[in-house]
Amino acid sequence: MPDKNKYNLDFSPEGCWGDAVRILLANLKGEQRRQDILNKVRKGGIEAVPESLIAEKLPDGMRELVGRIHPEFMGGEYLPDSEKAEVEIARISLKSTTADVISIRATPEGGGIRYRIVDEYDNVIKFTPENSQAPLTLKELIDLIDGAEFEDSGFPPGLTGVFRDSNLDLEAAQTHEEISQRARELVDFVTVTSVFYPELERWYHEEAQEWLQEHTRQSDD
Repeated sequence: MPDKNKYNLDFSPEGCWGDAVRILLANLKGEQRRQDILNKVRKGGIEAVPESLIAEKLPDGMRELVGRIHPEFMGGEYLPDSEKAEVEIARISLKSTTADVISIRATPEGGGIRYRIVDEYDNVIKFTPENSQAPLTLKELIDLIDGAEFEDSGFPPGLTGVFRDSNLDLEAAQTHEEISQRARELVDFVTVTSVFYPELERWYHEEAQEWLQEHTRQSDD
């Protein structure tokens, strides 16, 4: 587990619905498009981004055209549309062939906040809490991610290490050196990001490095 002393785990965003630019960036579906836009925003502000690229989803024709270039450009583009007032508070991005994305979303409801997790394949993902009175703290969001699980999948809980482990395939006949090399290839297979929780990506980067150390140490042993 990452060193808790290096993080403000009690941090909670004041609100996810008061900053129009952050909402716009949070709700962009396509991961590659999102990263390109974030880079443009950092260099020249939101005005530097072509209006055709900042819609939540691309028109079908453009989406199909981009997909012909390479499947990875489609990552996130087939996520379900956001509900009214719904905002993405975090996303899990995979370096799979189609750059799959899992989106964690929040909607103000009944004086509190309701959450849901969606992916591009209509999988049912169970998690807690499903509701809260105030925005989740960083610790509560981490606990939600680490406790979430795909219904009837047989996979253990969690939306990060499970993908690295399933691709590592320790059941296959591999030498210790092969396992170690494969772990190095997979250490950045999963990325967790958030427009609203600035330390979330660093937390899971540290988690991935610990995962790598564990598997390379086991291989060396």
